[in-house]
Amino acid sequence: MSNDPEIRLELRSLRHYPVIFSEEVFDPENTTFVRTLDRLHENRIHRAMVFIDSAVADLNPLICQQISQYFERYSDDIELAEEPRVIPGGEIIKNDLNLVGPLISAMVDAHLCRHSYVVVVGGGSVIDSVGLAASLVHRGIRVIRIPTTLFAQINAGLGAKYGINLAGRKDGAGTYAPPFAVINDWRLLDTLPDSEWQAGLVEAFRLALLFDPEFYDELCRLAPTLHERRSEDVQHLIERSASIMMEQLSSRNDLYEEKTEHPLNFALWSAYRMEMSSANEITHGEAIGVAMLLDTLYAVTKGWFPEEEFRRLITAFAQIGIPLWTDQIEVIGDDGYLDLFHGISDFQEHLGGQLQIVFPTAPGATRVESEIDFEALEQTIGRLKAEAENLELELQAH
Repeated sequence: MSNDPEIRLELRSLRHYPVIFSEEVFDPENTTFVRTLDRLHENRIHRAMVFIDSAVADLNPLICQQISQYFERYSDDIELAEEPRVIPGGEIIKNDLNLVGPLISAMVDAHLCRHSYVVVVGGGSVIDSVGLAASLVHRGIRVIRIPTTLFAQINAGLGAKYGINLAGRKDGAGTYAPPFAVINDWRLLDTLPDSEWQAGLVEAFRLALLFDPEFYDELCRLAPTLHERRSEDVQHLIERSASIMMEQLSSRNDLYEEKTEHPLNFALWSAYRMEMSSANEITHGEAIGVAMLLDTLYAVTKGWFPEEEFRRLITAFAQIGIPLWTDQIEVIGDDGYLDLFHGISDFQEHLGGQLQIVFPTAPGATRVESEIDFEALEQTIGRLKAEAENLELELQAH
């Protein structure tokens, strides 16, 4: 029996960060941004470097100028290390590890110190890539995230991790590094394309179905009008969804995700596989939507989830215009089986070796399974295809 001496080090994370809801954050009269950089009251001028998603710059041609003017307005408190830098957005930047190196070099060349700021204005992919680079410079530069998609404002921009796709795996490389702050400016969603708006609505439905039955009821009721993006609906949807997300992250208290079982993993196993095996022809939002329907209908097949609740979910998705089906589900792999099935083993590796797949049992309730009934899953796939075709025809008829 070994009696080797041991010294145990116990580290307790005291990291915390605010998620701030604002409007027109770079309006010179809005002091939210400058106050956020100075929230630790360090009595100095705060240096910052700003990266902007190219999609955001295309839709908001004056944003670089607005940011520069904002820094000039508050030059006694904040300083731009260089003019705002526009970088590729979407899966282009998230799929290429080689693009992270130039981001790191840019931060080093700008002589940012560990207490400088990297400000990321963009969608989840840009936040991931720039955040990953910032986490490696000086072992971590402070990051201010300003998400510009609905999905990022209620999910991708809120958590404490960064990831990029690698070797055909979703988030195959990444790290854990909480941001300094997140600022959700709902007016940045004004120019958001419909597809991106729908992707964010999918995530709002996912969070509501998992954790907030009352909010889920509200979303189902509003489904026919959510495409109108009424300002009161947008603000309420963002704040309610983000609050759910932050409450879950906080209550879990698991920065490094050492626990494999979590309701937030619902629908991810199949979504990740569809997205990556299609070479991103299927967007993340589309994949999550179809995956939600697939896993929920599987739960119906197994007798865990009420049929009428599935009907409510798929009808709401159809009313919003969210895709209900993708042929990627039926793609056959080299081994002669559905390629989708490989998503189960991929996700098992992603979780840490133990399979834990989450299924809903009712709005606000879930169960976790460590095995999948492949016969029932194949039956579910056939039924989902038929349900999607019938519902789309029904809506067209009206």
